[in-house]
Amino acid sequence: MTVPRFNRDYEFQVQVPGGTVTVRPPLRIEFQADKSIRGQLNKIQVKLYNLDERKRLALVKDAEQQKRIPFRLSVGYEGALEMVFSGTIHTGSNSRQGPDHITTIEGLDGGFDFLNSFTSRTVLGGDEAVKAVLQDMPDTAEGKITERPTTSRPKVLVGNSVQIIEDGLDPNETWYIDDGQLYIIKPDEVTSRFIPVVSAATGLLNTPTREASVVTFDTLMNPAVKIGQRVQLESVTAPHLNGIYRLDTISYSGDNYGDDWRMTCSGFLRSQARVL
Repeated sequence: MTVPRFNRDYEFQVQVPGGTVTVRPPLRIEFQADKSIRGQLNKIQVKLYNLDERKRLALVKDAEQQKRIPFRLSVGYEGALEMVFSGTIHTGSNSRQGPDHITTIEGLDGGFDFLNSFTSRTVLGGDEAVKAVLQDMPDTAEGKITERPTTSRPKVLVGNSVQIIEDGLDPNETWYIDDGQLYIIKPDEVTSRFIPVVSAATGLLNTPTREASVVTFDTLMNPAVKIGQRVQLESVTAPHLNGIYRLDTISYSGDNYGDDWRMTCSGFLRSQARVL
């Protein structure tokens, strides 16, 4: 009998009308998530195997439906779990492959607000503008936000809430939504003082590479490593790339019965940075 690999553990929770759908091992999960600080919605695809019929049907959703179905995915090892993705279901469908019933979910972090929020307010610029727009984004909280320019003149804000935020940024600023929180940062800023070590002892899987100043490496699944934060890279095979990097993108690949349980991380050297 096939068994889960290497003590991999997870919990997938979905809030549906009438309660919570919770999926845990020994059921199989596959997921591919992409997170970035570069002004786009973070996305995930999740495949759940052989849910009972009630749960399968509860997760069905068409893209056209304005139905809010929030979920969260936590992963780790042997019961030590941390959340790696939180969002809402954009689409959910069921199919059958041989003996397996497969529920496929496409999720977006901040997607419900991105698609449905609307702002119509008059404010006094700067921080007030961002805070005012967030009032029209019920699924999005305020994360770490860089200092905003201020103005004494009233400003009329009308339109999609996320688009208003994006239009108000300076060229050297970027926005992103991570686990339901809005972040706005500059190239020399990070969102935490914590700097985890990524080495062979902590899960580094390959020789890091560098292209156009961007260093990329693979590591075992480690929820402590996050976009917008720094890591200390320690490679034996590429010591010339060792240093402290701010991670701008992370791709998560997971299968608790297969080969994948890893993260592909990319970022720039940033030994000195302002912590928001």
